[in-house]
Amino acid sequence: MRRVRKNIDVIATFRDGKPPQPHRFRVRDRYDNVHVIRIGQIVNIEKSKVLGDEIWTYQCQGMVGNTERIYVIEFNLHHGRWQLVKI
Repeated sequence: MRRVRKNIDVIATFRDGKPPQPHRFRVRDRYDNVHVIRIGQIVNIEKSKVLGDEIWTYQCQGMVGNTERIYVIEFNLHHGRWQLVKI
């Protein structure tokens, strides 16, 4: 896995008292092409605090292109921002 730290657009479900449930996200590559990635399975969810911000970290598995990949996305609750961390 390599670190990328890119902001992404996510379609997610929010429920009271539970972590957000992401379904798919959109990311741009270095050539400015847009790719939509569907989250097949969430392997692990962790909650942490970094500099006073609550951050939900999701380790996911799904199809990226034609291969099954594991990747990590984060949701910053304070800023309302999703990021693709590792792929």
